[in-house]
Amino acid sequence: MLNLFEIITIPLGYIIDLIYRVVENYGLSIIIFTIIVKLLLLPLNIKSQKAMRKQQKIQPILVELQKKYANDQQKLQQEMMKLYKDNDISMAGGCLPMLIQLPVLIGLYRVIQAPIKYLLHVNITDAGVVDKINNIVALMSEKFPQEIGSYATMGAEKLFKNAQIQLATWSEKVLDAADAWIVNFDFLGLNLSQVPSAGLSALTKGDFSQIGTIALLIIPALAVLTTWLSTKQTQNMSGQSNQSENEQAAQMGKSMTMMMPIMTGFFTISLPSGMGIYWIVSNVLQMIQQNVLNKYFDSKGDDFVVKVRNKDTKKRKKR
Repeated sequence: MLNLFEIITIPLGYIIDLIYRVVENYGLSIIIFTIIVKLLLLPLNIKSQKAMRKQQKIQPILVELQKKYANDQQKLQQEMMKLYKDNDISMAGGCLPMLIQLPVLIGLYRVIQAPIKYLLHVNITDAGVVDKINNIVALMSEKFPQEIGSYATMGAEKLFKNAQIQLATWSEKVLDAADAWIVNFDFLGLNLSQVPSAGLSALTKGDFSQIGTIALLIIPALAVLTTWLSTKQTQNMSGQSNQSENEQAAQMGKSMTMMMPIMTGFFTISLPSGMGIYWIVSNVLQMIQQNVLNKYFDSKGDDFVVKVRNKDTKKRKKR
């Protein structure tokens, strides 16, 4: 019986496998997959960006409410909720695309960690799989004993469960060039099967013979940079960056600007480099999408009118 993660992971594996069969490059497959995900989420992103524009328009009124009820937090919360309700604004609306992308991210991680199972659709119970793994281990132990290290003592089932990336890269070294288990992890000279932290380790040791591994540090660096830029852009569009009088919101915005890149850096340096490629491309596409949608909304004109509940039930038109 499939578990929850496999319900997500198995279809993702088939999609990336289909792309890989066409382009025959692992990194390019992840980029195309990321574009497809963004296109599928486009309707939600349009709705999310509209919600952000509404939030931006009510910011001056929120500031007025905070001044008016500075000494009555309960009343302030009530008036803010009325303002959101009257203008049909959901505080969670802008987060929905991000929440949907989370299971995609987890599923992609599993596909990247287990390419033989999810990309090549091989199961440990399939005929000849255990024998093939044992053969790969024997050949690696003979030809590259230092590289295989402690993996040589692991059983076939444990290797299949925990070291599929290694099995795929070893297959390229010791099996026939046409073998089905060989995955082309090379992307612009970078081996996406490796973890960028290995580059950090080589750099701290001064081992510049592994320049290709050290170069992998470019991936988490770009992931951090694009995450910071994307976060700043989102805050600018939602009006958070101009809330100098709204100290709580401004502080929350600053925390997000710092925490998101830090989290991104931690994950992308400690996971296989393919995850970092997804992160970078996703951030770049998000920024392009936000700019395009923003210009589109501006060109079409925005008839949204901010409603303010008072005795006369007046409406404030956009400025």
